[in-house]
Amino acid sequence: MKKIILMTWLCIAAFGLSGCGVASNGNTENPTATAPTEIAEPSSTIPPTSDHPAYQNATYIIEGQSITLVDGRSEIEAAPGSASKIVTQYFGNEAFGDLNGDGKEDVVFLVTQNSGGSGTFFYVVAALQTETGYQGTNAVLLGDRIAPQTTAIENGRIVVNYTDRKPDDPFTTQPSVGVSKYIKVVDGNQVEVVDPSQFTKREWKWVETQLNDGTITTPVEASSYTIIFNEDGTLVGKTDCNNYSGKYNLVDNKLSLSDISVSVEKVCEGSQETEFIKSLGEIGSLLLNGVENKLVLLVKYDSGSMVFE
Repeated sequence: MKKIILMTWLCIAAFGLSGCGVASNGNTENPTATAPTEIAEPSSTIPPTSDHPAYQNATYIIEGQSITLVDGRSEIEAAPGSASKIVTQYFGNEAFGDLNGDGKEDVVFLVTQNSGGSGTFFYVVAALQTETGYQGTNAVLLGDRIAPQTTAIENGRIVVNYTDRKPDDPFTTQPSVGVSKYIKVVDGNQVEVVDPSQFTKREWKWVETQLNDGTITTPVEASSYTIIFNEDGTLVGKTDCNNYSGKYNLVDNKLSLSDISVSVEKVCEGSQETEFIKSLGEIGSLLLNGVENKLVLLVKYDSGSMVFE
C-alpha cells in the first residue's frame, strides 16, 4: 500500500515534466509554433480560377439560356440525363470601348457553341463593366461555321464583319459572302440595328408583299417596281407605270417613309401602283439579310412585310 501511495506522488510530481502513463516517442522538444493562416477577404465577384480575364468568367444569355463561362468555357447537358453536351467556348476577336455611356470600358467578343452535331454556331456577346465586375448581355447569332474577320466598337455601336456562305452553298464551300452586323446595347441588352451604308445608293427591286392574313402580292411584271434610298434622306423609284419620290427617316432599325408623290405621266390599266405606294406609306421598320441580299420593310403593327432584293 505504501509503495502504491509513493508511486502516485512520484507520478504527480513528474507530471509537469513528462506526463504519466503516456508513451513517449523519444522527442521531448517543444513543438515549433505555426504562423496563423491568413483568411482571404470576401470578394464581391467570383474571381477567375486562372489567368483568364474576368469577362471570360461571366454569365451570358444564349438562345434564352443562361450560360456561365469558367475560364472561357461552359459544358452543360443538352437535356436532363442526356449524354449530349452543349459546349460554349470563348473564341476571341475582342473590342474594347464604352457601350452604354457610363464612361466605363466594356468589352465585346465572339463565342462558339456546339450541341453535339456538326454545326459550330458563332455568337457575339458583350460584357458591361460595373462596380462589382462584368455583367454579360444576351448573345446575337452570326451564323453556322462562318469566317470571322473583325470586331470593333464605333461611336458606341458594335460592328462585326465576317463572311458567310450563299443560301444554297454546302458547308464544304468556303464562306465568301461579306456580312456586317451593327449592334447597340439598350438597357443592358444587345439589339441589332441598321446602318444607312447597308442599303443606300443601290436599287432594290420589289419581290413581294406578304400580310399577316396570308395574302401575298407579287409584281405582275417582274423587276418593274424599284426603290433607291439616297444618303441625304430622300428616295426615288419607279412603278410599272410612273416614277415616284419621297423622304425617309431612319433611327436604328425604325424606318418611316413620307411625302411620297407619284409623277403621273400616264394611267396604266391593271397597274399595282396604288397598292404599292400605299404599302410604302405604312412602313415602320426594316431588316436586312446580307447573306440572301434582301431588304425587308416591315409594315407597322406587325401587319406584314415588303420584300426587296
